Amino acid sequence: MPVLAVLALALIWLIPAEQTLGWVIRLVFLHGALVQAGLILLAAAGILAVVYLVSRRADLYGWLAALQAGAVVTWAVYVVSSMVVTYLSWGEWIAWSEPRVQASFHVLWFSVVSLLIAWWVNNRTFTALVNIVVAGVAWFLVKGASIFRHPFNPVGESGSMLYQWLLPLLTLVVLLLGIEATRLLHRAGQRRLAASAAPRPVA
Repeated sequence: MPVLAVLALALIWLIPAEQTLGWVIRLVFLHGALVQAGLILLAAAGILAVVYLVSRRADLYGWLAALQAGAVVTWAVYVVSSMVVTYLSWGEWIAWSEPRVQASFHVLWFSVVSLLIAWWVNNRTFTALVNIVVAGVAWFLVKGASIFRHPFNPVGESGSMLYQWLLPLLTLVVLLLGIEATRLLHRAGQRRLAASAAPRPVA
């Protein structure tokens, strides 16, 4: 993970200043990479849930739960980044009049509540179904949101080949960071499971 973090910082540092936003464009790129990585992780959690429901493979459930948590954490980081970018670009922390912003916050609270309910219910089938629903809701809300002030495709329309190369690379690195976080969450979950299954010493 440290190597990926350094690589992400290096890619962000390589992003040249933009005429209107100046160096804020670096945060805009990170913001764009986070939203794409978050959507991909949420979709992956939903797809893995379908695979689990069909196969009922016990070894998949640990990854299913970890990916669910990793995706929600990535989305939360994206929402925080969007607030910073919104303030630096538009002078307000939350541009609630922007449908894309509304969609992002709705996905956040819905995914967090769904995750907490899944933990509380503690049922494998229910957790898998929750993952599918959260993935569907996230993609429907974000991709279906209209745009008022938010540019539709600012990097693609910029005409800069450097911008067009750096954003996909940064998105890939951020996605790999999310996957690494998922792996660490899975490892922690397996340790808790092993600890709970271990026989307790007799007093």
